[in-house]
This record gives sequence, C-alpha cells and structure tokens, in this order.
Amino acid sequence: MALVELFFVLTFLGALFYKWSVSSFAYFKRRGVAHERPLPFFGNLPLSVMLGNDSYVRHSIQLHQRLKQHKVYGVYNLREPLYYLSDSDLIGQVFIKHFDTFTNHRPGIGNEHDTGDISVMSKSLLSLRDRRWKQMRKTLTPAFTGVKIRLMFELINSCNVEAVQYVERKLRTSEGEGIELELKEFFTRYTNDVIASTAFGVQVNSYVDEQNEFFTFGQRVLQFSFWGGIKVFLYIVMPKIMKALRVPVIDLNNVAYFKRLVFGAMEQRREQNIVRPDMIQLLMEAQQAEQQQQQLKEEQGQQLSQDAAAFSDVDLLAQCLLFFSAGFETVSTCLSFTTYELLMNPEVQQQLYEEILAVEEQLAGKPLDYDSLMGMKYLDCIISESLRKWPPAIVIDRMCSADFELKDEAGALIVKLSKGDLVHVPIVALHYDPDNFEEPEKFRPERFDEEHKHEIRPNTYVPFGVGQRSCIGNRLALMEVKSLIYQMVLRFHLRPAERTVRDMMASIEGFRMEPRELFWCRFETRKKSN
Repeated sequence: MALVELFFVLTFLGALFYKWSVSSFAYFKRRGVAHERPLPFFGNLPLSVMLGNDSYVRHSIQLHQRLKQHKVYGVYNLREPLYYLSDSDLIGQVFIKHFDTFTNHRPGIGNEHDTGDISVMSKSLLSLRDRRWKQMRKTLTPAFTGVKIRLMFELINSCNVEAVQYVERKLRTSEGEGIELELKEFFTRYTNDVIASTAFGVQVNSYVDEQNEFFTFGQRVLQFSFWGGIKVFLYIVMPKIMKALRVPVIDLNNVAYFKRLVFGAMEQRREQNIVRPDMIQLLMEAQQAEQQQQQLKEEQGQQLSQDAAAFSDVDLLAQCLLFFSAGFETVSTCLSFTTYELLMNPEVQQQLYEEILAVEEQLAGKPLDYDSLMGMKYLDCIISESLRKWPPAIVIDRMCSADFELKDEAGALIVKLSKGDLVHVPIVALHYDPDNFEEPEKFRPERFDEEHKHEIRPNTYVPFGVGQRSCIGNRLALMEVKSLIYQMVLRFHLRPAERTVRDMMASIEGFRMEPRELFWCRFETRKKSN
C-alpha cells in the first residue's frame, strides 16, 4: 500500500514540476515573436550542450541562421524568455540611440547594498546600475585614455621579456629541435604577471616562481568547481531564494587576499608618496578627483544626487577585481586563438613577420615603444579578425527599464517590450553570419584593412560590445595581446604541433571557448636570414 501511495505522490510531484517547467513557454507565442519549440525545463538549450557534448557557440550560430530572417526572435534559456536581435539597425536603436531605456545588464548575483566582502563584486562597473553606473563610468573613463594606457606599456613589456625568455630557455635545452607548449597555460602565466604588475602593483615572474602566491590565489578565483557551477545554476533558477540565503558564489577567503593586497598597496603609497604607473595608481587618482569634485560641490552649496555615493576604497577594490577576472580570461584566450590562427595560416604569419622587421628597422636597435606598436596596421587586422572568429563574449544583454515599442527604419512596429524584458545581441552568430562576413569560417585579416573595412556594416562586428556600455578596458587588453604577439613572431616560428587541433570549431564543447585537446603550438627559433 505504501508503494502505491508513494507512486501517486511522485506522479503528482512530477506533474507539478512539468507544469512549472513549461509555464513560461507561451510567452513568445502570445507576443507573435518567432521562436523554436522549447523542451520542458531546458527551453531552447540542447541537453547535449548542458552535458558538454556539444558547443554553445555552434548552437548559437545555427539557431541564428535558422531564425535570422526575423529582425527579432525569441529564445528560451531554460524557462526564461530572452529577445535576440538579428538586425543591425535594431541593435543600434537598443544599444545606442535608446541607451537610457536599456542601460543595465540583467541583475547580477550580488547586490550593491550588500555589506562586507560579499558585496565587493556587486560594486564593480559590470554590476552597477542606472545613475550609479553612469557616475562610476564617468569617474573611471579618464583612467583608460590612450595617454594613461601608454604609461603602462613599460610594465607590460617587461612581462613580454619574461615570457619570451622562458621559451628561449626551453629552446636552448631542446638542442634546436623546437618545443611544444600548451598555449593557454603559457598565456595564463603571462596575463597573471601583467595583471599583478599593472592592476595590483605586485612584481612576479610566474615562469620562474610557478606557484607564487598571486598566481595561486588567482587560479582559485578563476577555477570553476562543480559546486560553483551548481550555485550559479541555482541563482538562475531560483534567484530570490539564493539571494535571501546570501550564498556566495566565490570563495570569500580569496577576496580577502586581494583586499589585503590592494589596501596594503594604497596605504603604503599614501604614506610614502609612491607613484607607480599601474591600475591602482590610476584608480587612486580617479578616486581623489571624484572626492575633490564632491567636496567642491558641497562647499558651493550644491545638492548632491541621491545616487552620488563616494568612490570608496571598496569601490576601488571592486574595479581591481573586475579587471582581474575579466582581463585574465579575455587576454589569455585571445592570445591562444590568435597564435592558433597564425600557426594554421603561415602566409599570414610571414606577412606579419615582414611588418615586424620593418618596425625593427625603424627602431634601429631601440626597444619597441607604444607608438610603433599601435601603428602596425597588419597586426591590427590580424587581432581584429581573431576577435571576429573567437570573440571574448558569445552574447551580450540589456534589460528594458520601461515599456518600449521597438520599430524598424520605416517606423513599423516590430515588437512591444515590457519593463524587465531582456534583449540580447548574439555576437558570435553575427560574426559568423555570411550576410555580414563572406566565408566567415576563413581567417582573412584583410577584411579589416583600409580597402575593405568600410564594407563592414555597423553593429555587425562587436567583439567588445556596443555603445556606452562597451568594454572600458579594451585598449589595455589589445596592447597586451599585440605586444606579446610582436615579440613571439619576431623570435619564433609558430608551427602546428602533433596535438594541434585541425578543426577548432568542431573541438569546442559546452559553454567554454576552448578545444577539448587544448591549444598546442610548436615553437622554433627564427634564423635571422628568414
């Protein structure tokens, strides 16, 4: 009898779960928005992607190709309905023209009103919202001008030297046979040293001291454990409950380490008047400028906005952690894919080498400088094409802050958006759309040269986002990538290794932009006559 009762209870609970799992799936049908039939609970997210057997990148590209004839189409991310824009004009409307209605990203895991270490990431530029975001963006923008980025070039160049010396040491022990390196691990150490130096004011060499404290704690922050994935999943499925329970996604002990590091450096610099051309210094200057501006307003009797909170030390720490977490993965991944494309396209590598030799001749024995690097047009084309094929973000989002009618160029109504709706741009799908880029699977840097770049339609190439909320640190990231690529191609032939992936897109699985076989490259010393 008990088994029968248990069967009916489980059946009842199963029926309730099924009803809940499909309860939102009439959303797009009621609004007349094109979409594909969702699966219970999983929506339009294939189970094969969830299990890591297929790639979300390929899924996004294929879904876009099937629905792109509609200027707006719907996607169910699990139970959540999301709008996707396939039309470049509508992307411009949402992300640029009507930015005030679409200022914010979706709500984050944290809350800017939290206290203690758990609140730090909610105060980063990525997580802030509305006027508080605008205030912080305005405060930080002067720290990322070309003039300020130029000052950090020497710090980055010293990390380039250490990375190159590591490869040269390995090559000397190989007796001229060449060496094989896994690129992601190699570039992770490079970005670790760059961020330690430029963002936290710490000098480390992760090629000599492989388990230095900064690298160890950094890896802990970036490692995505099974339990960490479960917590993120629960935040997506039941955000209110997880926020009420105040469950941290990241280990607060790791946050405490960086807190001690940043606050210690700030205290030392204030006491000893130390000035160093790094991110902490730029943020301290931005903080001081903001405090002086608010003090001036108070002295003049001007009323401060309710959202005009002071730029505190915790705000400064939050920006340092954001640059660490965002820049670390972005730069190492971009370097890995760019090097992969160079070793798979030797004619491109050779043309870049010739441009580098021309720069070396102009330098006449002097070390590479910022202006010479930024003036390299073919190198810029290569990085741009690498970012097209392998963008840092697969998709970007905005939240609609008020009811809004989205219309096309002719003024015809496309869709009525409601407050709280999420609108997305499928970056990787746009970059692989043959209507935007002919033969998108091919690596063709000439797409971005002076003769052809005018052919690229606005809002179809958006590796760093669109509009006012695009990546504020893209100049710094590009300088890191370009400077190390320059030094590597100058000194080494980059060749395919035995374990090098031949079909990169087929090898990527799950939600990560990384092949299952990893990134392998063979380094060989260049002869001066080559």
